[in-house]
Formats: sequence, structure tokens, C-alpha cells
Amino acid sequence: MGGAIVEGIVSGVSGVDVVVVEANKELADRWRSRGDVEVAPLADAVRAADVVFLAVKPHQITDVLREAGGSLKPNCTVVSIAAGVSLELLESVAPSGTSVIRAMPNTPVRIGRGVVGLSAGAGCSPEQLEQVSALLEPVSTVVTIPESLIDALTATSGSGPAYVFYLAESMTRAAVKLGLDHETASTLVSQTLLGAAELLAQSPGDPAGFRAAVTSKGGTTAAATAVFDERDLPSIVEAAMRAASDRAEEMAREQADAAH
Repeated sequence: MGGAIVEGIVSGVSGVDVVVVEANKELADRWRSRGDVEVAPLADAVRAADVVFLAVKPHQITDVLREAGGSLKPNCTVVSIAAGVSLELLESVAPSGTSVIRAMPNTPVRIGRGVVGLSAGAGCSPEQLEQVSALLEPVSTVVTIPESLIDALTATSGSGPAYVFYLAESMTRAAVKLGLDHETASTLVSQTLLGAAELLAQSPGDPAGFRAAVTSKGGTTAAATAVFDERDLPSIVEAAMRAASDRAEEMAREQADAAH
């Protein structure tokens, strides 16, 4: 995810110098070979940075922030993409005067079609929030929400691509059982989902309208959606998203407990 963000900034934002910290030597060499980013140790990388993205595992985030803290410039903005790590915890570790933002991206960031939710800490100015948004916009749709809604966003867009992939798996498996070969089934499913998503993007507030437009009374689509209704698909989706949101909240408690 960190690499995808770097790719987006390098390709979509002009006049920005990007420095990468990478412990894996092979990956570090790969970044160096590009010629459009610098690779440096943590302290050197953050010393002159206006914005620092922390793209590490949640259990590593406070240690990395503490290590970087002595080298952060005044008024620096630190952006954490670690799930379950609260602004309160980040602010307790960050040096005084450092602004903190939580970011929750999803995997389509890798192809420039992601969604990123931002929640700003108390010390973050509107200008700093706008600066971070501008860095992420080349690879994502950026929404700003209060931290109280970050778990709901995680359950919706953060984990959301996996729901679509699960649906694609199920549709492909069913298509093969209906007689299609796997390659043809995979193509049909992926392109169907892509086309439907593009249509929905044109009018995102009207999924029910699009569904109604292709559902003729007594037709094939009606037969399929009747099964969804019979099995109560809306309740299944709601329960799954609630479980994701609850787990995100639980992870935040675990991280807070571990930090203390």
C-alpha cells in the first residue's frame, strides 16, 4: 500500500520530492533504480519532510514513530495508514507540534482507483489536511470523516474490495458449474463487475434504480434476485460489515492496551 501511494505521488503530483525508507534490500534497490525517488535511512528521510506517511504494520507503528520522532521537523504532518491505531495513541507518541492524520486506503489504490478516508487529529490545520488530500488524490477518491466513523469506513471501503472479490469467486464457480470453462467464466465475471461499477460510478446514489432497470417481471434477473431476497442477502451483508467494524474497534483497543 505504501508503494502504491508513492507511485501515485510520483506520477500525479508535480514539484514534490519523495524519499522512501525500505528495510528490504531488494525492494530498496528497486526504488533506487527508478531514478525518481530517493532511498534513505529513517532519520535522514524524515528530517526535511513536510509530510511523512507511515506504511507499516499496526504493531510496528508506535515504535517507528518514536524512532522517527527526534528527526521530524516542526509542524510536520504524520499520516498513519495502520488499521486500529487511534489518533489519541499516535498523538501520545508523536513529538509536540507534530500533526497527525489517520488514513484508511483500500487496495485499488494500486491502480489509481482507490478510496482513502482521512481523519485529522486535533492539532491538524485545514491546510495540512488539504496538503495530504492533494498527495492522495492521484490514486484515490479522498473523503474526510471524523474518527468516530473510521471503523464504519473500514468496513465499507477498506474491506469492501474483498467483498467484491468474494462475489467474483462465487460467480465464477457457479458459471463453471453451469458449463462454462474457467477462463471464459473469469472473463465474463470480471468484465461484468467492471462494467456495472462504471455504470454505478456515473450515478452512485442509485444502485436500486440500476437494478430495477435490468429486472423485468418474470425474467431471468428477477429469478436470481428472488433467491437473494429469499436468503436475505441484505441482512448477510449488514452482518458481515458490522463484524468488520466491530473487529476494527477491537483492534484499536488491542493496540492501545499493547502501547500501555
